[in-house]
Amino acid sequence: MKRRSALFFILIFALGLLLGIAIKETFFTDILVTPEKASGGGSRDEILDQSDIVAQDIELVQGKQGAMTWKLLAKKAQYNQERKLIGVEHPQLTAFYGEDRQEVYVKADLGDVDQSNDNLTLYDNVTGRFGDIELLAQHLDYVGAMHKVYLKGGVIVRRPDMTLTGAAVEIDLISRELIAAGGVEALFSPQKYSGMSLNK
Repeated sequence: MKRRSALFFILIFALGLLLGIAIKETFFTDILVTPEKASGGGSRDEILDQSDIVAQDIELVQGKQGAMTWKLLAKKAQYNQERKLIGVEHPQLTAFYGEDRQEVYVKADLGDVDQSNDNLTLYDNVTGRFGDIELLAQHLDYVGAMHKVYLKGGVIVRRPDMTLTGAAVEIDLISRELIAAGGVEALFSPQKYSGMSLNK
């Protein structure tokens, strides 16, 4: 009987582990193609050193059906036409989502823009906010077609009632659902619930 119980717990553990690996691979793998992969070699800096266009204090705008979906301000931009890569320094992204056009604001030290696919990658000292949510991370992928943001590297998400930390976080900008993975810790602030009734 003890052997069956032990085997049963081992089986449950193994299934949980496999499910965790499957969720990680599905939601937290690199969505965007890195410059190294796209180029077949060479670092981002090497690719951008061969830029066709260099501009200072630029604004990139993305729209759909006559409405602006996002705009990005940057101190400097370099465009390599062959690799279809726009590298930006000190980017500030403002994105609009949902029917009520809610605003997401994010800034970072560096970024890469793929306007044709409506994707952005920002990295190094990423900070942002949308609504009452504040974000901190080292790496952010914005996938416009899916209305999702993927954060990696020392992620901190703060709301008035909660602070969450983890290695990776996926945020659906429409539903505002959040999925976290990798050493996740959440701290709730009970005083924010003081006016709420727990009985239905």
